[in-house]
Amino acid sequence: MRSSIRNVAEEAGVSIATVSMVLRGIEGRTTDETRERVLKVARRLSYTPVKPPTSQNRPLETGIVTLVPEHQEMEKHDLHMLTYQGVVSVARRYGYDVLTSVGQESQQYTDQERTRYLDRRSDGFIFAVSYQGPWEDALQLLPEYKIPAVACFRPEAPAGVAAVSVDNAGAIRIAVEHLIAHGHRRIAYLCGPPDNFDEEVRRRAWVQVMREHGLEASERLLVPGSGPRHALDAATMASVAQLGVTAVACYNDAEALALWKTLEAQGLKVPDDISLVGIDDNPSAAPRNLTTIAHSFMDIGRLAMEAWIELRNGGEARDCYKLAPVKLIARASVRDLSA
Repeated sequence: MRSSIRNVAEEAGVSIATVSMVLRGIEGRTTDETRERVLKVARRLSYTPVKPPTSQNRPLETGIVTLVPEHQEMEKHDLHMLTYQGVVSVARRYGYDVLTSVGQESQQYTDQERTRYLDRRSDGFIFAVSYQGPWEDALQLLPEYKIPAVACFRPEAPAGVAAVSVDNAGAIRIAVEHLIAHGHRRIAYLCGPPDNFDEEVRRRAWVQVMREHGLEASERLLVPGSGPRHALDAATMASVAQLGVTAVACYNDAEALALWKTLEAQGLKVPDDISLVGIDDNPSAAPRNLTTIAHSFMDIGRLAMEAWIELRNGGEARDCYKLAPVKLIARASVRDLSA
């Protein structure tokens, strides 16, 4: 049976009005101790309001937007730190503070976590998450309660949620056509994690571009480079040498560099035997002279905050969609076969 606001009030030993004020983020009416007790009971009972806020019960604005990272140890991931910096740069311009969610990474969305998204400690959310799964319920929930939310690193989001993405199709097109311009016709694609939004778009784009140029785009040339959550698959990478290809467009630089290492262990050379192109231009790409398609995680953060402001000001989520540009950085990992 669904818990009611009365159940929360009775167990916390307060009035229904007090529970309502705490969950709506109205401060100055209750002590910190009472607030914490009410929130603790609400989480344990998995209580959420029955109706979205109306003009009569709309919470006060906090001037805060919350960034929800994929990994809680943000400092270990360029994606999060740079996205965060981009968000902050635009938030500062609009007078917003940025709060970082520190929920349990192992349970990004459970019944107890549900209240974190509805307790009105901030005015809305930016989700910097690149794979599918734990956050989908939260993204479905927030528009119901008219809480503005933006999802980064995905081509589309649930209804009512704005999306910001890298131009993934453009990145793959640039990579493949760069290889074709250098005389390559047998080009494999090293796939990314199966639960990743970018991967879906990049794989489809590879198939489309290869077919447009009359080149083989069969399943045998789609090599799984990663398992779920970016776990590299060295065993399948080793199979690339048996495909008879002259080049590989890789899901990202990390996979390209891992493949490079695997090929060298098999006695092959890059680019003499097989050419490689990655995506991301991560810090390890330049020292190895890896050709890559660059984009900016900071751009993603800036665009996400801009989209959030537009959504907050009454824009339609579908009209707030943003796409970060990409560009080719040509280095020495591609052999010219056209001469």
